[in-house]
Amino acid sequence: MLKHLGLLVCLFLLSSTIFPKQYIIHYRPHSVGLKANNTSVVSKSLVRARDVKEATQKFALAASSIVEIEEDYLLKHTLEPGDTGVEDSFYQSQWHYFDTDGGISLPDAWDITTGSTDVVVAVIDTGIIEHRDLKGRILTGADLISDERISGDGDGRDLDATDAGDWIEEGDDCYFGSEVKSSWHGTHVAGTIAANTGNSLGVAGVSWGAKVLPVRVLGKCGGYISDIADGIIWAAGGNVSGLPLNQNPAQVINLSLGGFGSCGTTMQNAIDFARSRGAVVVTAAGNDSANLDFSSYTPATCRGVITVGAGNRLASMSYYSNYGEYIDVIAPGGDYNGTVFSTSNDGKQTVGEDSYKGLMGTSMAAPHVAGVAALILGEFPDLYPDQIEDIMKSSTKYFSCSSGCGAGLLDAFSALELAAVTTPDSSFSAIEPIGNGDVVTSTTPLTISQDDSSGGMCGSVSFVDGGGPSGGNGVTGFI
Repeated sequence: MLKHLGLLVCLFLLSSTIFPKQYIIHYRPHSVGLKANNTSVVSKSLVRARDVKEATQKFALAASSIVEIEEDYLLKHTLEPGDTGVEDSFYQSQWHYFDTDGGISLPDAWDITTGSTDVVVAVIDTGIIEHRDLKGRILTGADLISDERISGDGDGRDLDATDAGDWIEEGDDCYFGSEVKSSWHGTHVAGTIAANTGNSLGVAGVSWGAKVLPVRVLGKCGGYISDIADGIIWAAGGNVSGLPLNQNPAQVINLSLGGFGSCGTTMQNAIDFARSRGAVVVTAAGNDSANLDFSSYTPATCRGVITVGAGNRLASMSYYSNYGEYIDVIAPGGDYNGTVFSTSNDGKQTVGEDSYKGLMGTSMAAPHVAGVAALILGEFPDLYPDQIEDIMKSSTKYFSCSSGCGAGLLDAFSALELAAVTTPDSSFSAIEPIGNGDVVTSTTPLTISQDDSSGGMCGSVSFVDGGGPSGGNGVTGFI
């Protein structure tokens, strides 16, 4: 663990010198016919600079027109502190669904519903690759990565959300002495949410019927907040420059990503927009063992999100999970007692063969919550985002934690039972902390690295014959 912390400290110190900073400048345009004091009109521009002072100097308009400057952080998916390869027996390895202690009571929930094809879950992540266990589940998404050094596909923003791989090798901006294999992170997240189930292949998804909308915002070294925010807006049905409108607006948005820094205007505005369109926004808490009450972390500390911490098979907090008052609920993220098993690929850099892998992190916890939100909305589509959050928090099961772990462990069955007796109410408001939207003036962007020392992305398995979920609480598959 100390070795990992040392690596992160080194990475944090180097990141500001190797990868250039980018700033989002919010300003009032002074154009013909527009009064200078019209505060309702604010535009934004991206400027690369070493600090806020240089960004101000590089800005094309007068400094007096600037309303706010925020650093455009690079965020990453939250695989750290470890990705553990596994070879085991598929659904029986998915303890996180059915285990009496650490599971989320999915077999009982599936007796009520297995999900609806009318529900769309956006996976804002690395994109998705074709996988036989996701066939028929994936809608036409979008690639929102604007920086060619990050995208790796060379074609800018478009309607192709294919994961081009996020491997890191010598010569890349964020190379720190060792190569990193492609994570296929978005594909793993998508499998937890909606993998095909009962099809004799691989793993089960939380919501068998839901459709997945892939939105690619992460590539090599992570992804900029400006791209991630646009991805949220596009997923929710909003206008984004250079792309046509999304024809399948998401009712649930999963953000298995994050990084250090306060929740700024750009990210908060995107989340507020998605919620105004009725979308439930779910985000990973982060994997730094940090108390979010005293540590800036985005989007986990933004307003209006369901922030998910990670639990293990023993129904206690995973050692790496962030904690504090910002945590709304815990879901299985795994640890060395058992990882979260889902769809993946065996390609080290570019796409190889379909596979399944066990990973651990709050990235793996969040899609359990997104999947249960999809189950609820499939049965009760008129419920509002705050009600969905309250239902999940009010129906949790026992979880061994003294403080800082939210309402407890997600319970899919109890959540559906509570949803059945909940009347839609647009005036209902969930009570939660308010994110810090202060202007960022000078800070080093802190990114989260992948650690390959505990098995990395290896240990994948190929397809075998076998049925779908059938074990319930009696299954003892251990990873």
